[in-house]
Amino acid sequence: TAVTSAETIWQQAKAGDSPDPGMARQIIDSLANIVNQDRTSLIALTALKKYDNYTFTHMVKVAALSMAQARALGIDGPLLREFGFAALMHDIGKVQTPLEILNKPGKLEGEEFLVMKRHVVDGAHILRRTPEMPALAPIVAFEHHLKQDLSGYPEHIGHRDLNLCTMIVSIADVFDALRSNRPYREGLASARIQAIMGKQDDPAFNRVLLRRFVTLVGLFPVGTLVSLNTNEVGVVSAEHPEDPFRPQVKILVDARGERLETPLLVNTWERDSRGEHPRAVVEAIDPDSLDVDPLSVL
Repeated sequence: TAVTSAETIWQQAKAGDSPDPGMARQIIDSLANIVNQDRTSLIALTALKKYDNYTFTHMVKVAALSMAQARALGIDGPLLREFGFAALMHDIGKVQTPLEILNKPGKLEGEEFLVMKRHVVDGAHILRRTPEMPALAPIVAFEHHLKQDLSGYPEHIGHRDLNLCTMIVSIADVFDALRSNRPYREGLASARIQAIMGKQDDPAFNRVLLRRFVTLVGLFPVGTLVSLNTNEVGVVSAEHPEDPFRPQVKILVDARGERLETPLLVNTWERDSRGEHPRAVVEAIDPDSLDVDPLSVL
């Protein structure tokens, strides 16, 4: 399987050998088929939640999510595979990060974080030394923790424009890292992740690409029970064509927690007289918690 092959590539790099590009190419070919097929198999693949081989599953899922994003932008053929290749290898520098830092349950302290940050430079070195490695791979390994404003790391690198592939990979990387169960925490629900990733002033992600990504993986599909910033609860009845963060919602429970006899239809994209959005969806919630069948409401 792709995950086993990813493990082999990782072990080769860990042993100080060059990762096998042929094996990486096989993984990318199998992912290209999935990405070209349909969204369902992509979502199924990226919902793998095993953390016993987290690193290798993560490599494969980031490659799949990055290729799906590139494909949605009209990138195809050899360039699509090159994007997949770079995404698969983005974290290869971590083979040189000590395991106690890699698997530490809590927050990394000063010195530990400095060691962790080296993986971007180590990865670029490993990939530059590897024959038949697409030129994009070391660039993405080097850049994937830089933000849009070049904060993040590595520090002090002067002015540069981030590569499109880097911006795509960093979205896939963070999304999958947040969603996967790790030894030290449960994976977060998709809607919660998208709220974290969707903070409007966060320089971590390219806004246009992030919106496209959220549309790709689905944010609040019709029929999702959601809570609003007003403490109201409702069911998503329509998605906004341009802004997946702001659906149309049928309110079932008012701000005081009382069940409404007649659902109230609201568009969370509408602004008030001051130009503010009075209502915003906070997160998806479990329909069982309210004893409601969302589809019957629709």
